[in-house]
Amino acid sequence: MDALAKDPFQNPPPYEKLIGDLSGAHSQRINIQDRLVYEVLQEEQIVRVLRMWTHYE
Repeated sequence: MDALAKDPFQNPPPYEKLIGDLSGAHSQRINIQDRLVYEVLQEEQIVRVLRMWTHYE
């Protein structure tokens, strides 16, 4: 979370731009099963976590 707060577009870990219902958000893997989905509010300089979950359930 600290690295995300400093630079939400840091690579590694790689991030993905999402499409569809989560268009405008980004995703980073936490581990092999779980991922973190967040959006960056540039003007407010805020990273808002939308989800932390597994997509295998």
